Amino acid sequence: MFYSYSLIGIFHTEVVNVELKIVQEFDKLEPMEKTLKRIEGIRQMCGDLCDTAKNITPGDLIGSVTAKVDCTALFKSELFYQPAEMPPQSWGMLPPELQKLYTYGGRVDVTDVFYNTAFEGEGMGEATVFSKEIIEGYISAWLDGNPADTYVNASNLVAAAADHVNVSGKTILVLGTQHPWLEAVLLSKNAKQVVTLEYGHFISEYPGLSFIRPAEFREQYLAGTLGTFDIVISFSSLEHSGLGRYGDALNPWGDILAVAQGWCVSKQDAKLIIGVPTGLRGNKDIFEFNAHRVYGPVMYPFLATNWKFLWPTREEDFKGGASAGDQPAYVFEKMKTGLWGVLG
Repeated sequence: MFYSYSLIGIFHTEVVNVELKIVQEFDKLEPMEKTLKRIEGIRQMCGDLCDTAKNITPGDLIGSVTAKVDCTALFKSELFYQPAEMPPQSWGMLPPELQKLYTYGGRVDVTDVFYNTAFEGEGMGEATVFSKEIIEGYISAWLDGNPADTYVNASNLVAAAADHVNVSGKTILVLGTQHPWLEAVLLSKNAKQVVTLEYGHFISEYPGLSFIRPAEFREQYLAGTLGTFDIVISFSSLEHSGLGRYGDALNPWGDILAVAQGWCVSKQDAKLIIGVPTGLRGNKDIFEFNAHRVYGPVMYPFLATNWKFLWPTREEDFKGGASAGDQPAYVFEKMKTGLWGVLG
């Protein structure tokens, strides 16, 4: 679907007006009230992308969801980039209207599992520096058969997906990391450039690997200096987005919006690799708040909005279990898109 420039101008004017009204009201509110006001503003501007009540198109192995996406609004709006109004919250501390948004209107079961690890994310102070020698150590460990990953068989899962899409000579955006074992796998396969988007403060001294924080990522996109990526990849990160565990602001659609940002900065023929806790074998979605999400037949299609599932094709290789430790790596391809929409 295509829109005229006049309609685009009207839309952005409405976005600015909504944002200004919310920001002006913030000072008068308590922290949870501020959170709810900000989330309502995100819902209004996010629109179709954040509508988790719409139908899922069935697929052979996984369903699909499409949505209109205004990339400029997604990066430009201050509401998407506000700091947390409160420290990490447990499930019982959330008001019912916010719980309903997190559970897709009650379609997803919830278990109360609380962590406060803000010091590892937004609350991280001094930068961690990964020297050339440290990254070389990660690469050597992987090539020697002793990968320094932090999840069972994770390096092998990522490597298989990376081979399927052929990362050699490609520019790659990694969504989230704490230890660059994933980046080491990609670099060992001759990726041209790996850029990791991460809340925490990290610096790389290894050629071909760099880290970028959300504020800088946003600034470069709006300035037109970010460039585009051949591949977007994330392993054991998206399931935490918007839960507040790492000091980030509460956002029921934090994971969906993170993948949408990757969609906005990727090339037309881009591929997406995702590894998250997966409950497709048990045909079940589970929300362990604020620890993580376990993606099943409801949440997974929304996570991969505007991406089409490609690989693996064998059902026995496809379905994960229903625990945080089962994180198979799936490959998707970017759907053909028009301005703000998806073309079939």
